[in-house]
Amino acid sequence: MFKKLFKKKNTEVVKEDNISSINMACSSLLIEVALSDKDFDEEEMKSMSKVLINTYDLSKETVLELIDNAKQTVKESTSLYNYTREVNDSFTYDKKLILIDNLWAIAYADGNLDKYEEHLIRKISDLLYVSHSDFIDIKIKNREQFT
Repeated sequence: MFKKLFKKKNTEVVKEDNISSINMACSSLLIEVALSDKDFDEEEMKSMSKVLINTYDLSKETVLELIDNAKQTVKESTSLYNYTREVNDSFTYDKKLILIDNLWAIAYADGNLDKYEEHLIRKISDLLYVSHSDFIDIKIKNREQFT
């Protein structure tokens, strides 16, 4: 299911040696959420790696490189706009919902939802034009699954 979601417009799956800007935008948003509580622990790292491996069909080494690159991008970034603009330009509404679901999975990975994580996901959700009801439904689903 995830593999179908992140195909390029020409229907080719993203190759490992050519990480697209949409992949980088999504991984940067995931990193933003993971780092928002200032505690990027082992469970969040495992959860993020799993999401990225399943979503992008990449090797573990490529995912680790992608995470390192995204960490640097996040440090240098002052706005979520570039990431969310990329997602808005490339994703259908259903794909945006899956991204929001992945963000919640990262936030709940350590068993604790921090107020900064929740605030950031709400902000990203708003920038992606995801309805409040969908935002809440996905949050509840992840809370029940991870806590």
